[in-house]
Amino acid sequence: EAQRIAHVNQLSAWLLQNSTIYNIFLTGITHTRIARGSVTSRLTLTPAHVNSKGGLHGAVSAAFIDFTTGLAIASVDLRDKTGASVDMHISYLSSAAGAGDEVEIVATAEKVGGSMAFVTILISKVDVVDGEERRTIVTKGHHTKF
Repeated sequence: EAQRIAHVNQLSAWLLQNSTIYNIFLTGITHTRIARGSVTSRLTLTPAHVNSKGGLHGAVSAAFIDFTTGLAIASVDLRDKTGASVDMHISYLSSAAGAGDEVEIVATAEKVGGSMAFVTILISKVDVVDGEERRTIVTKGHHTKF
């Protein structure tokens, strides 16, 4: 597992350094759990992440999905290249998350083959109420990569 964690963290750092869009929207992301086929990350939202109504912007959600689903794919077999997007479905379930809120992003690789990968994702706002973490799902998605 140590090799898997190191690989995903190294790939994450490389992507942040080499992709302007990821650098803008994902600087400060931390990966709180890395396992085979699954990566859980957290990020505190800034004003750059929200739309004119103050909620998490849909385009930012798509960037979160693109970034973290690639990491979930890489966590399966430690590959460096995670493919190009073929299809992305995003359901915006709540506008609960805004600037200053912490979101949790859980990407799960459902199937990873030699040429196709299918990944599901949940983006949730995390609140602490009476000492317990509570999550409100903000975005749910499916991402197919080739």
